[in-house]
Amino acid sequence: MTQQARASEIFDKAQDYQIFRTRLESFYFRPKWLLSPVSVLKIVRKARPELIQASHGFASYFSAWCLKKFFGIPYFVWAYGLDILSMRKSALMRFLVKMIYKDAEAGIANSNFTKKEMVKAGIDREKVFVVYPGVDSKKFSPRPVPKAIYKKYNLPADRKILLSVSRLVARKGFDLVIQALPQILEKFPNAVYVLGGRGPDEARLKSLVSRASGKVQSAVRFIGFVDEQDLPDLYSSAEIFLMPSRQINEDVEGFGMVFLEANACLCPVIGGKSGGIAEAIADGETGFLVNPKDPADLAEKVNALLSDPELAKKMGERGRQRVVNEFGWEKITGGFREAIGKYESKI
Repeated sequence: MTQQARASEIFDKAQDYQIFRTRLESFYFRPKWLLSPVSVLKIVRKARPELIQASHGFASYFSAWCLKKFFGIPYFVWAYGLDILSMRKSALMRFLVKMIYKDAEAGIANSNFTKKEMVKAGIDREKVFVVYPGVDSKKFSPRPVPKAIYKKYNLPADRKILLSVSRLVARKGFDLVIQALPQILEKFPNAVYVLGGRGPDEARLKSLVSRASGKVQSAVRFIGFVDEQDLPDLYSSAEIFLMPSRQINEDVEGFGMVFLEANACLCPVIGGKSGGIAEAIADGETGFLVNPKDPADLAEKVNALLSDPELAKKMGERGRQRVVNEFGWEKITGGFREAIGKYESKI
């Protein structure tokens, strides 16, 4: 069970399992999660689940807790970083999350960073299992980039591409890249920063570029929405993938799967020392971690990779090997299988 999404009907028909889609949060009632169990109950009566996996927001947590209380259906809680931190805004929410965590059979965290935050929120440490995001290394693999991709996204084939692709929100740190560009362009005037995605921070980022020097303005390309199927081509076109994320209040990067996707395409990566990113990047091996508040640190690491193609190549190769060895779906689901095994041993 999940919410509606772009092209969901096409995706759902292609799966060999049934998917139910509904809206959990109300437009009209406050708090907006209060009636979420009603929406879920209709599906539960039809699907008759033996175990519920609750994730992506408090509404699913609350629904799972109510279903256990009234119908005895056990549940796991999943967390990704931002979600669990955002649930601490009020004393009531902290109390409810602690109550829900206490009654959960297990917790699934996308990183050790997120696991620590779940424990702080009240779940028993022994009940939490880390399940990293998996990456399909066949889908995300290095390849010659078709001319059609360069044309579609207006990419310069004769320049060194520094790439960022993500939802454009402040925590991603793309403004830090723009601030670092003068130092990068001074040494590598043929570098170009390609920024893909849409989001609430887009206008601010474009304004930041418009106030920069002409050299910086000509070196930044906003390419807008990126089709998921084009991601491997974009990663393969880039010299370096950049996302120097930082924590802003409760907004944090719980892991950073995009670093693994880029690595799988032989692209070295640079990320911010924040949240769970240190678990996605092997610092000095598959890429670099930088101070997400220091553009000079970012520029230094970018210039180091552009100055040493052999180092960049080795980091990309080590990154792909790490993805294949440690983040394939069969490997990373071990934590989930362990949680299921412990649950089944109790019933």
